[in-house]
Amino acid sequence: MGDHANGDLDTTFAALADPTRRAILERLALGEATVNQLAEPFALTQPAISKHLKVLERAGLIEKGRDAQRRPRRLVAKSIDQAAAWLQGYRNPGTLQLTRPSDREFQIKRIFAASRELVFAAFTEPKLLRRWFFGKPDGTLEVCDVARKAGDSFRYMWRDPDGSEMGMGGVCLEITRPERIVATEKWDRPWYPGEATGTITFTEGGGVTTLTQTLRYESQIARDMVLGTMIEHAMALGYDRLAELLKSQTSEREKEK
Repeated sequence: MGDHANGDLDTTFAALADPTRRAILERLALGEATVNQLAEPFALTQPAISKHLKVLERAGLIEKGRDAQRRPRRLVAKSIDQAAAWLQGYRNPGTLQLTRPSDREFQIKRIFAASRELVFAAFTEPKLLRRWFFGKPDGTLEVCDVARKAGDSFRYMWRDPDGSEMGMGGVCLEITRPERIVATEKWDRPWYPGEATGTITFTEGGGVTTLTQTLRYESQIARDMVLGTMIEHAMALGYDRLAELLKSQTSEREKEK
């Protein structure tokens, strides 16, 4: 992270250090409000509240609304998201972001500096999957039977350096090239109850592809069992390898032009 980004975070966290300013943000999360409305819950004068608002504005956490007469304030999501992403990084390595959209799901997001055609191919072509989707370092993807269309079955089997093996399979429910893959998954040796359904979407913009992977389980207990293994670390390791593969492919394409 560069000096500029660190400076932005320093300003953001300094602004968030004050409980009054945090309370102001909580109020603005409900909708924009004027200075008088923001001052009501506190035993503070309007000038005192205005000072807090200036700190929040300098940090980029709030901004003035369009009503010139009322001068309402409203939240700015970007700085809050940057701070949240920085904190989340202590749990999730690399650029991986983990969220919980519902009590039965978790979602992973990762950005790749490549076209979505290349990223999609890396998930659907066995020769590419074997170069990054091989589990532990020095492991191998021994079985790589991919699904080509909805209704097809697929199967993977990984072999670790110590010779131990682990297999997983399922059925492709939907595949739209190069936008979306939906499939069930069930492990040969179950480590959570039931099966899961995974959805991967590929969105391209500005020369990069955002991969969003959502896994939905049969219960919250099953989902929490999976999250308890810190699975995002293993996924981040694989996605880091994928990023290197995509980098080399993109470089090769540019040389061919």
